[in-house]
Amino acid sequence: MKKTKWLSLILLTISLLLAACSDTKDSKEESEETNSANNSIEDNSEIDDDTETQPNDANDANEVEDQLNLGIGDTGTFDTTLGTYEVTLVSAKLEDDIDGQSSELDRFIVLDLTVKNTSGGEQKVEDLLYSLEVTDYLDGSGFSDASEHVDSIEKMSGVIAPGEETSGQLVTFVYNADEYYFRKDPGNIAGGSSNQVIWTIKADEV
Repeated sequence: MKKTKWLSLILLTISLLLAACSDTKDSKEESEETNSANNSIEDNSEIDDDTETQPNDANDANEVEDQLNLGIGDTGTFDTTLGTYEVTLVSAKLEDDIDGQSSELDRFIVLDLTVKNTSGGEQKVEDLLYSLEVTDYLDGSGFSDASEHVDSIEKMSGVIAPGEETSGQLVTFVYNADEYYFRKDPGNIAGGSSNQVIWTIKADEV
């Protein structure tokens, strides 16, 4: 009888020890899982912090601002999908007729320009001047180069190498007005292909 009691006691003790060991192991595993989860959260937090503090290369790219108050003699800088370039409005003059030919509007305006290629590749001057126009009303449409209608003024053309420049004239038709604006076509600007540059030309100064 005593042997049976002792045996039962021993078995009970062993069962309790096994149960205690099992609880300890489960607690340890849960603790390790919790620590692992916490470490993962901290790692992700560090990644997020790094992401927030690192600069965005696209946003940090240098962008040329609009230049809306230029005048005769000033140089405008363009940053376009074609590349970067500069245009200097050297001088301007109004003509009632050229080569005995009358304007299709009230007068002609002739602009002396210098165009410099500041990008890394060759550019065609025709492409750079294509969307430039003259208007007397900023909220209205303008008139582009009409040199093909004037025999004595040669249309600016040719390829400009990086860092090189070329000079020539742009002529177009205008109405009589106190001020004219030489600019890039606003429709081109609205498409996001370039910044805007505007020269103001006062009629009494040309």
